[in-house]
Amino acid sequence: MGSEQLSPKPATFRPRWTWVFLAAILLFAFNAYSLFQFPHRSDPPWPYGDGPDYESLAYSLSIGDGFQFAWEDPRWQAPYRDSALAAEYSQFQRRDLPGPTTSRPPALPWLISQVYRWIPRGPYAFACVRWLSLAALTLAGALAVWLASSWTAELLSPKVRSPVYFAAMAALVALGLAGVDRTIKTYTHDFLTETWAVLGVTILAWCLMRWAHGYGSLYWMIVSGGVFGVMILFRSLFIFWLPVVAVGIFLLSNQAPAARTVRWFARVRWCARVRWCARVRWFELGIFFVVVCLVAGPWWVRNGLITGRWMPMGAQGAAALRGGYSDEALADWGNWHSDAEIAMQAKLDRVSGSEGWTAVEREVALADMASAETWDWIGEHWIDLPRLGAMRLVSHWGPWRIDHVSWKSLAFLGWVWILRRCPRRGIVLASIFLADALTTALLYETGGRFLIPLHGLLYALAGVGVAGCLASAGVNPVPTRDEFRDSIGI
Repeated sequence: MGSEQLSPKPATFRPRWTWVFLAAILLFAFNAYSLFQFPHRSDPPWPYGDGPDYESLAYSLSIGDGFQFAWEDPRWQAPYRDSALAAEYSQFQRRDLPGPTTSRPPALPWLISQVYRWIPRGPYAFACVRWLSLAALTLAGALAVWLASSWTAELLSPKVRSPVYFAAMAALVALGLAGVDRTIKTYTHDFLTETWAVLGVTILAWCLMRWAHGYGSLYWMIVSGGVFGVMILFRSLFIFWLPVVAVGIFLLSNQAPAARTVRWFARVRWCARVRWCARVRWFELGIFFVVVCLVAGPWWVRNGLITGRWMPMGAQGAAALRGGYSDEALADWGNWHSDAEIAMQAKLDRVSGSEGWTAVEREVALADMASAETWDWIGEHWIDLPRLGAMRLVSHWGPWRIDHVSWKSLAFLGWVWILRRCPRRGIVLASIFLADALTTALLYETGGRFLIPLHGLLYALAGVGVAGCLASAGVNPVPTRDEFRDSIGI
């Protein structure tokens, strides 16, 4: 009787979804306060960055003109010219080229266009887009709280007699980080993909961790592929994550798949060959690829058809890459600069007949010029490439503030704790972080902006890190029944 406990046993304790609900309410209040403090929440997108690009495409979609820009359309310009920042919009000087474009992924413009279907384009619609972005950020933060508590509870040692304390501690740490992180809240002020990318990466991590915990559940692999495909449609850069994440899935795939998967195929007598394939190691990886292609494939096919090239992600990538492999980037810790693209656009303006190009023809010409200049620059600066990649990673993780270094270090400790207690899960997380790091090192950085999608996962791991360190140190704050009686003199 002396070992009887006041808290639930680790084997029976599970964090409840009410925690997620309460966390979502609190985070919504924090995020809403931040948005209410923003005086331009009902204005068009900011004149700096990609916001006007996405909104211009959304406007064209909403009026039935297809996926193309509408820079010269007076109806598109009207709310921008009425804005207090009208003098700062350089987009008024852009020319509309005929035909569709491939320069932006489709998900966010499509989402904004659906808002315009229900709310007339104007201040209320602009505010609604920002509130939707805030909702995505809130959901990502609430899911991070759930992940922190559930991972902690599932991986605690059976000797720990107060699992609810450690799970709650991890949840509170994740909630606190999600609530006070001001950097990520600024992305709800504009029409950008960051908040949606945070939500996508957090959901992907949850799905892959469930798959790793279930030792080959086909269901979670299908869901993971669908989530990853949607992530690519929101942000094309995620396509570069695919090889590394695929390697992680392959390493963890079992030679013998989950029994449930075998039973599914065993019910159909004529699919003996498929049942054999289900026992091959790369079967689950193949399912993942198939689902990704089913979700993002139509967009890839569309880009290939209108460009006439093998450009599934469109022509934007090559031009952006030139800004990362430039003298300006080398002098600024690997950060992307627009100077190289501006210079290339000026060169294209001087090409004979360029005034008659369609939008896609100009984008392909820009991509060809950018590719040639990028390879030339690499050939001249090959000795600087390792230093350039290292500088990008430093900019990516942003070790300029003590508070950021502190909670990111806690996240690293959380990953180490998970890796030691469940190597499969640790490898899944490592594949995500390695994919992000390699993408940044090989392409370019923009002042830590590419780390934003990982913030939800980092919040969760920081919570796990705090709880794991306390548990490993032998901290057991909940007394046994005998200890409790002794303390009150019974």
